[in-house]
Amino acid sequence: MKSFLFFGIFYQYFFSTLQQRHPMDNYGKRRDYHQWSLDRRYPYEDRPIQAESLGEDDKLPIEASGSATLFSHGETRDFLQFLKRINYDHRQVPENRRGEAVMVEVSVVVSNIRSVSEVTMDYALELFYRESWTDNRLRYDKRLFNNKTELFLHESYTNFLWFPDTFVPNAIASKNPQRHSISHRSLLRLSEKGTILYSRRISLICECTMDLTLFPFDRQLCKLGIESYGYTADQVIYKWSNGTREAIRLAKIRLPDFTINSVYVTRHMEEYATGNYSRLYACFVFTRSSGFCFLQLIIPSTAIVITAWVALWIETEMEFQDMISIILAITFLIFSYNELMPRVSYIKAMDFYLGVCFMICFLSLIKLALMKYMRQAIAVNSFPSSHHNAIPPLPDLSQISTRRRNKLLRQSGLRAISTTSPTKYKYPPTLLDDDIPMEKNKKWLISQKISGLFEFQITPAAVHRFHWISQMLFLFGFVTFCLFYFLVYPNLQVENLDPACDPNKAEHVAPID
Repeated sequence: MKSFLFFGIFYQYFFSTLQQRHPMDNYGKRRDYHQWSLDRRYPYEDRPIQAESLGEDDKLPIEASGSATLFSHGETRDFLQFLKRINYDHRQVPENRRGEAVMVEVSVVVSNIRSVSEVTMDYALELFYRESWTDNRLRYDKRLFNNKTELFLHESYTNFLWFPDTFVPNAIASKNPQRHSISHRSLLRLSEKGTILYSRRISLICECTMDLTLFPFDRQLCKLGIESYGYTADQVIYKWSNGTREAIRLAKIRLPDFTINSVYVTRHMEEYATGNYSRLYACFVFTRSSGFCFLQLIIPSTAIVITAWVALWIETEMEFQDMISIILAITFLIFSYNELMPRVSYIKAMDFYLGVCFMICFLSLIKLALMKYMRQAIAVNSFPSSHHNAIPPLPDLSQISTRRRNKLLRQSGLRAISTTSPTKYKYPPTLLDDDIPMEKNKKWLISQKISGLFEFQITPAAVHRFHWISQMLFLFGFVTFCLFYFLVYPNLQVENLDPACDPNKAEHVAPID
């Protein structure tokens, strides 16, 4: 009996101590242990609304009296009780009386465009994304909220309200700041008519397919798509804001290698296997600033071409190793440029210019080799031959018979007639025989006459003429090419074949500062 009495006293003391340690709500009622642990793990504003967490005292008063009502305890708890009162379900899509789709108005403020890369074909931007829609279930009487026509809610209430599942189709990376950080900012407002405004700062890296045919005089079109992931156009429709908020607005943005030519917005309907989806496009048109390419590619390659002209304008011979160094310099410049560019299957405008510069340097090397060969040939021909000085003059062989002419040739030991002879043709050794018919000799003479028409006699005058022609040809050819290149290519434009960013269908054009 004593043991049962002792056990009963211990049981009563233990549970009375446990009840004192449990937290109490605002109205003095105890919560169970499971609800208490839930409160410790999740703040009240960050967890979903649960029916068992709201007691009878938490209901809204039916009649307002002159004394302080429940709403004087704070808008946070008041709004939660309001959602409980109307049995709000955040999983249900808002509906209107006509049964139409929810109209989501979108506006974007682009604060910065960090980079536009042709290597990875993407661009990085930071923006303030705003979307607003009307949920008729959230209409309230402003007298219940101290005559406030608009409620400023914490971002954690996004877990309690219905939100469109907006995503960016062409985004390849998103950098969302951490909560409670300096860079993290969001805004959530609710008007008395049930209109919700949600704004947030977002950093995105979006893909941008580029056509580099006119590089570095190209113009690129980059898109920013906004679409619902799961709701079809029968449920949610996106449209650009056309009221007090501009659809898109840009801050003062300066890019190192691009200038923003124009920014406009369009609307398009995308068709998928699961249905039709409403999509918005923000189109950015960038014009490349070619100053970097001029300093890093065009000016160095032009300087290399001018250096290669030393072999064309100087009469003295240039060493081959110097010209080979020039070839290696232009080759290194081309390879360095190709390492920084994407691998595409078409020829870019910069490739065309560097290719012409390389061909001029290579032809300068060929010209130097020809000049060396011709000057060496002149030096060999101008050197007197002791063998020819020892040969006595021959009589006029045209006045003697063939048999007598062959005999004289055998006696003199020559293989060719002197250049003073009227014939001026070389005879093969077979003609020294007496038994060769005259018809074969005539055929050989005809072949020698034909080949003599194509003989080029290397003389100092011919070398000087070749040197002068190569000078003028290379000079005027390169100048003409440069005039054609810098007058035609910057004025060319590649047609925009993207129907989603048709400028004729633009709903709003942002002003460029």
